Formats: sequence, C-alpha cells, structure tokens
Amino acid sequence: MAAIAPDEFDLFCIDIFDTLILRRWGPPETVFERVAQDARTAGLLDPSMTDDAFVIVRRQAEARARAWARTQGHSETGLADIYRALEVPGIDAAALERLERTVERRAAVANPNLVALLCDLRRRRKPVALVSDMYLGGTELEDLLGSVGILPGRDYDRLYVSCDHGASKAGGALFRVVLADHPGVPPSRILHIGDDPVTDKAGALAAGIHSVHYTQPGRSKEMLRRESLLGNASRGPLTLLRTLAGRRRTEQEDDAFWHHYGASVLGPIAVHYANWVLRHAAARGIRRIAPLMREGELLGQLIAREAERLGMDVDARPLAVSRAALYLPSLTRFDEAEFRSLGSEIYLTLRDVMVMFGLDDLPHALTGHADRPLVDLLGAEFGEGADAYQAARSYLLAEGTKDRILAKARQARRNLVSYVETELADAGPVALVDIGAKGSMFERLSRMPELGERYDFHGYLFYATPDALHRMANGLRVQVHMPLAAAALERAKVVYRSPQFFELLLNGEAATTAGYRRDAEGRAVPVFLHMDIDAAQQRALRACHAGIFSYYDQWAALAERNDDGSGGAWEVDPAVLLGILHRAVHLPTHEEASRIGRLVFDVNNGSPVRLPLCNNDARRVLAELCAAAPPPLWLSLALQTRPSELPWPQGTMALEQPGHIEEMIEGAQGGFGHRTISRQLVHMARRARVSRFILCAAGGMGGMGPTLLDVAHEAGLECVGYADLLVVGDGVFRQAELGLADAARQSCRDIIVVSVGYGPAIIDALKTNGKGDGRPLRCWWYDGTRFRTTRLLHGTEEDIA
Repeated sequence: MAAIAPDEFDLFCIDIFDTLILRRWGPPETVFERVAQDARTAGLLDPSMTDDAFVIVRRQAEARARAWARTQGHSETGLADIYRALEVPGIDAAALERLERTVERRAAVANPNLVALLCDLRRRRKPVALVSDMYLGGTELEDLLGSVGILPGRDYDRLYVSCDHGASKAGGALFRVVLADHPGVPPSRILHIGDDPVTDKAGALAAGIHSVHYTQPGRSKEMLRRESLLGNASRGPLTLLRTLAGRRRTEQEDDAFWHHYGASVLGPIAVHYANWVLRHAAARGIRRIAPLMREGELLGQLIAREAERLGMDVDARPLAVSRAALYLPSLTRFDEAEFRSLGSEIYLTLRDVMVMFGLDDLPHALTGHADRPLVDLLGAEFGEGADAYQAARSYLLAEGTKDRILAKARQARRNLVSYVETELADAGPVALVDIGAKGSMFERLSRMPELGERYDFHGYLFYATPDALHRMANGLRVQVHMPLAAAALERAKVVYRSPQFFELLLNGEAATTAGYRRDAEGRAVPVFLHMDIDAAQQRALRACHAGIFSYYDQWAALAERNDDGSGGAWEVDPAVLLGILHRAVHLPTHEEASRIGRLVFDVNNGSPVRLPLCNNDARRVLAELCAAAPPPLWLSLALQTRPSELPWPQGTMALEQPGHIEEMIEGAQGGFGHRTISRQLVHMARRARVSRFILCAAGGMGGMGPTLLDVAHEAGLECVGYADLLVVGDGVFRQAELGLADAARQSCRDIIVVSVGYGPAIIDALKTNGKGDGRPLRCWWYDGTRFRTTRLLHGTEEDIA
C-alpha cells in the first residue's frame, strides 16, 4: 500500500468487503452466526438450529441460488434469492432476510487505512470506483457505506455490484463493465485494490488492470491458524483489531516482527486486561490502581490512558515490588520448612542466599558449593553431597545465624512498609494488579498486619494456576480475568511453565525491584536492578511496546467511532485472550522461536542468572532427549525438564524439531492429515518453481480444497482457478470456478490435485479432457500411498521426477 504512486493511475477501483469495509466480528460466516443468534432470540428459528447448522443451510441456499442464476446465463444472485432458496420448513424467510441486512449493517466498520487512502486520492482529484462481488444491491451498499461515513460524490464516484450487473470480478467480467463506463481510461492506467487473490488480483489482471493484493499479513494468518488448531479461534472483534494493528508500518524492516508481535499477541492481552481491571475496579469504588512492577509500568500506562479517554477519576501508578523484594519483609520465622522451601527457587545458589540474608561468613566446608543451585544441594540430602547439605542446614539454622537473618528481615519489613505507605498514603481500597499466576505477592502484602489492616487490598490477575485458587479459598480477595474452568486452568498451567518470554516483552526495559533502602532524607525508596541488554534486544523491546500501543490506539479509535464511547461493543472474551497467550507459548512459529529464543531473561528472584530462552545448551538438552525417546514422548518429557535447562521447551522444539508439536496436535484432533498433505504438495510445486496453479479437489468445503488454498496462500502461490469433481458452483471459494474439462484446457498448465480418495479419478478426468490440446499438464497429487508428479499429454500420463 505504501508503494502506491497515485500519479501513475487515472482511475482507482477499490473492493468493498474485507478491504474498504471490515466486519467487526470477522468473516462473513460470523454474520450468519449473529443472524442465527438474533433469530433464535426473536423466535424466528427453532432453538435446535445451532449457529453452525444455520451457517451450513445459509451456504447451501446461496449455492442453490447461484446454480439457478447459472441457468439464466450468469452466477450472480441477490440476498432475496438466497433466502427464497433456504430449504428449512416453517421459517419466515423474508424476516430472516431482513435480519441479515440489519446484522450486516451493524457489523460494518470502515477500514481506517483505506479511508486515509481515499481521502488522499480525493485530495488529488482522482476518480474512485468501488467494486464488489456481493448479494446486497448497489442502493443498499450505498446506504451501508454511508452509515460508516463513506459517502458518494465526496469519497467515491461510482459503485459496481456483481448482483446488479450479473457479472463478478472473477475472470474480469465486472472489471470489464467498469472499463466500458470509462472508455477514455486505458486499462494500464487503472489500479484495483482488493483482498481476494483470485477475484481481486487475478480477476483484475484478466481485464488488463493493475492490482494490489490487500492481503492479511502472513504472520497474522499463521497466528490465527495455529490458535484455531489449539481450539482458541479468535472471535468477535479480535481478528479485526489484531489485523489492523498488525498492518501498521514500521520505520525499519528489522522492527516489523517485533511491532507485529506486540500488536497481534501482547497488545490484545495487555489492553483488554487493563481495560477490564479499570472497569471492574471503578465499579467497586476503587480509585487507586497499583500495577505491580515490572509489567506494572506498561499496565499503568494503559490503565491511565483509558481512564483519561473515558473521563474517569482514577490514579493508576505502578508499585515497585517483586517476589524477591517481598521475600525478606514477609519472613517471620526461619526453620527447617523455610530452609527446604528455598529449594523451589531453581536458579538460586547458596551464594545468592548468603547475599540475600546479608551473611558473609560461609563455612569452609561450603566454599566449594557456593555457586551450586540450592535445589541440587537439597536434593543431595540422601546421596552424594549429603555432607554439604548437612553443613548448609546446620549453618543456616544455627541460632546465631537465624537471629541475623530475622533481624535483616525486620529491617527490610520496616523499609517496605514505609515505602508502601508513602506510595498509597490514605488511598482507601487499592487494586493490586499482576499478570499471573499464583497471587503470592498479593498474599504477602495482605498478610502483613502493618499493611493488611490499613489498606483494603483487591488483587487482579490475568491468568491463574490452582495455587491462586487455593489462596482464594483461604480468604485472599483476588479477581481473575480468565475463566476459572478446567480447560482454562490447563492452558494456564502450560503458560506458567514457560512465562519468561512474554513477561520479558511486557516488562520492556523496566528494572527489577531488588529491595528497599533509606535515601539521604531518610525516606524508604526501592533498590532497582537494571538488566544489561544489548542494543538489538533493547530495540526489539521498544518495537514490541510500540506495537502494543498501536493496538490500543486502534481499539480506542474504533470504540470512539462505532459506539457510545464506552468500548462495550468491542469487549472480548477473556478465554480467547488466554488462548492467544497459550498458543504463543505452546505452538510458536519457527520465526517466533528463532527471534524470541535469542532474548536474554532474568528470573526476578534475587538471582543474577541471565539466560537466553533457547540457547545452545537448551537445544543440546532437547536433542539428547529426542535421541533417547520415541517422538510421542518428546513434548511431555521436555515439559518435565527443569526450566533452568529448558526455559522454553516448545520454542526450543520449534527450532530442533520443526513442525513436531503441530503435527501431533493435528493427528490427535483427527485432522486426517489434510494440512500435512497440502504442505507437501505445495512444497513440491514450489520446488518446481511454480507461482500460479489451478486447484482440483473433491467435496467443496468438506474436502481438502480450503486447506490447500490456505497453505498455498501462505507460501505465496497464486490459485488462478478451482475445479471440483463432486461439487459444482457452490460459490464458497470465490475462485474462478471451472469444470474439470475447462481446467485441462486453461493457459495455466500447472495443477495441484488435493484429494486422497478421488485423486486417481481427477487425474483420469484431466487426462481424458486434455486429449487433443497438445500442451502438457503438470500435476502434483497424492494417490493415498505416495506423492507424485505426473505429466499428462495426448491422453497419456507419465510420472516425472
């Protein structure tokens, strides 16, 4: 889009749906789902008719309407014709038709990026034609466009709709209508912009018109596909918002990945969580919101921005606390149980413990073990190293040592209490905000009498583990954004196993709170530890945060323009937000694992440990594990490996065993290998330097065709036609639909056949119908046992390398 040179063209054509106009709930099927929901509420549909069932019958009705239209010499149809073809006994088809028109209008949102382009073109006095393959007529589309602020005469000159002209963009027919109305403009001076690779790109080119493919970013498509694979399909306005934010340009290409990741993954989580905290707290009369550091810096900014936008009287400022900074102040005794509990901090060494407790006289017997992780020392109680364990136990639990530890704890407690009282003053109820997952910091603050008796603390978490639920059951007041259901808790456990990378990206460059000290005026102030990171990581973190705020800006702008300003129409399901995070942790792309895996993290527990997420040591550990165990066990064993050895098992596996987790999930879900087969066929075609192909399949939406189209699009291959052995003209794919006879005679001679059961029959049909053509066809296909490349010529077939 940025490369468009308006002065090179005399006429601009712009597609309407999914280009100029977006649907706030997602693709057309979501409109049909809303129609079903509203129809059941209004008594127009039997309660047994589910959303999915209605989508199917609505599609079938459109296929029948288009089949009838073909008997009249074209394939275009109107909405009234579609609902007349709806074969559901006892329904009021006319009422359902009116309802869909209402829902379609309610779903419409102007694409701000394209609106900006329109404004620029009109300032340059460039004529603009809007072109759409749609079952809503021109008059209705004009009204719909006007409802989102796009007006005829001011923003565009002409409107061309397929159902009015009996011609679609596929094959160039509707574009030729545009050309006939503009005889003075040569096709080479016209530019069309649209989202569909066939109807908008190939269709325009068929009419001799230049085309810009306004496609969804490849990273966005892959993220959404993987979320859907995990049962976390993005619903509601999230798809729209994430795609818009992810399209934003960055000044440097090196920043594009990080900006997109911030906008598409972390932005939705941080923005909608912050918005929920603000609304929930305000509804309970809480004015002081204290997000806990380090992510508190980002969350505090988002909450403050949203409070200002909504005109809410809220004080949102971060509170500098951390698990490490709260450990000593909350320590009231040091005994055998407390000594053993230190072993849960897997990165903590004996030297770290000495520093934390202010001890400097390590016994001679322990000097050789000072840099040994404490968990290893405690684990050696009954084996080799038992002497070291006993020496550490005897030293730390000696009365004199315990007294020094508890004295330091009391001083740390006084400093913490003084700092918190200075920050909160007489705040009344206070919202303590953290991302997740156990609520341990809430508990430590609330259980200190000096603070818990003075302040009415309310804890807020984005996600929670069962530990948080136990604390809630024991009286800790915590609100959790994610659903507290079994499925969500299982996803939260996966997230909690490897939280470092998203916490690191949310934290940005914020420092760790190591403790508290008295300044020159005697005030208690935090002691910060700044992680030393290189310039590349610093830049990545900044670009990621720019993406997060890009998402916020997009969400806030649309909320302002499209409802009463409350943002209520743009609220999202927290289960879907958790699904975004779950996918990011559990099923990263190779690019994500490679880029994010290089980031260095600290463990925020008082230890000086700094580690890359997927370093060479982690890859070696995983490689050894994979060499020693069968593939079905790899992931389970990797997740059980100590986090200090494999900080992010799934990311490391994406690098060491690309596609392994994805293939396991696909197989477990009974995907019948559709995507695996499609990937291999596309790989074979790409290896043969194919860029354009015809797709031959069997079964319409129930076959493998939709999967192959997605895979091909991700790989950059252009589908220029679709032929189906079993389903003719269902209007589903919006491709240039062909019969198998026509497919065998097109100018494009490269064909991908995607079907397991019907592959040989399709090859036979192509071979028969290609007789006499004189030009060979190359076919890539799977015969049920092996992948083949077959050359068809003069009714014969030959397998080629």
